[in-house]
Amino acid sequence: MGDFTPFIYRTDNYGDTWTLLTPGNNGIPGDHPTRVIREDPVVEGLLFAGTEFGMFYSMDDGSSWSSFQMNLPATPITDMKIHKDDLVISTMGRGFWVMDDISPVRQMGEALATSGPHFFRPSEAVRTRGQGGRGGPHEPQWSQQGAVLDYLLHATAQEVSLEIRDPEGAVLRTFSSDDRGAQLQTGQAMRAPFQRMVGSPGLGRRSGVNRFVWDLRALGPNGSARGGPMVVPGVYEAHLTVDGATHIESFNVVMDPRSEMDGITLEDIQAQYDLGMEVLEAIEDADATIDRLNGAMERVSEGGDLEKQLKEIEDALVTDRTITSYPQPMLRDQFQYLYGNSIRVDQKPAADMYDRLNVLKIELEEHKQRLQRLMRSVTEEGC
Repeated sequence: MGDFTPFIYRTDNYGDTWTLLTPGNNGIPGDHPTRVIREDPVVEGLLFAGTEFGMFYSMDDGSSWSSFQMNLPATPITDMKIHKDDLVISTMGRGFWVMDDISPVRQMGEALATSGPHFFRPSEAVRTRGQGGRGGPHEPQWSQQGAVLDYLLHATAQEVSLEIRDPEGAVLRTFSSDDRGAQLQTGQAMRAPFQRMVGSPGLGRRSGVNRFVWDLRALGPNGSARGGPMVVPGVYEAHLTVDGATHIESFNVVMDPRSEMDGITLEDIQAQYDLGMEVLEAIEDADATIDRLNGAMERVSEGGDLEKQLKEIEDALVTDRTITSYPQPMLRDQFQYLYGNSIRVDQKPAADMYDRLNVLKIELEEHKQRLQRLMRSVTEEGC
């Protein structure tokens, strides 16, 4: 009818009297017609309103409103539902939107009531696989996989660090605002080129809400930065330290329900984790052997018998990357291939995985012993 006045009313006495929540001067402009309002089923007084031109929310039962637009286009919000901690909205002409996990919004009143940093209580982390993010310009932006850890800083911090501790209290991972962040690495795998993220993502220290997502992966068995297997479901602790003050929150890591439907058990996941760590330890052993081999080869004279024998070990351990089309994977890459197959999906490790690992470890040990004997000769030759 041409009236753009927003009309949202609240009753506290089952409809005997009503209070206007949108007078035009408390957050929702007077020319933003309202289409839908929903109250959060968990936190009383937390309201979400959809208008002709976007989203608003209230933490005080509608006495005041704040914009909740973020990356949402200015569009009519036609309907809204809170489903399993997600805020789901439909729009007029801009598609279907889901805000994944509104737990931090539910805790915002508590966070703003303090003057210092606030560590939001994390939601449970579902042990799913995948990197999340945006696949392309015309594809959905998926939520990041892992444990989502949010914290509020009222001012820019000098230093922020984070420890992830396992159910026994041991430090599993550490992160810092000084970390350079994860980097995209490309390379050639056995069958095709690959892309993967390496390095530790950095922690934000800017004023406002900062988000860090732990990918649920452990370090290698000797604390190496190599991407370890995904941790076993259980209760973990996050220790967030902001400028010397530590804040602790625990959270559950739970199994992918689809894996449970396939009959995968917690014992299967534990066995898979243990096998992954054992293969990683063998990979680190192979890398250390290659390093010792390279050092020995630098010390021998060219064209001699020692160099020839050392080169034979190198050929057995290291894949020849000068062959561009399907190079034969040697021992180091065979370990890596076994590791990838053992942790790629939730599964009970097959017997042939253990058998293959044992064969590769025996072969590696033979090369190590031969290298040890040759290195004594290298030392004598150098003298």
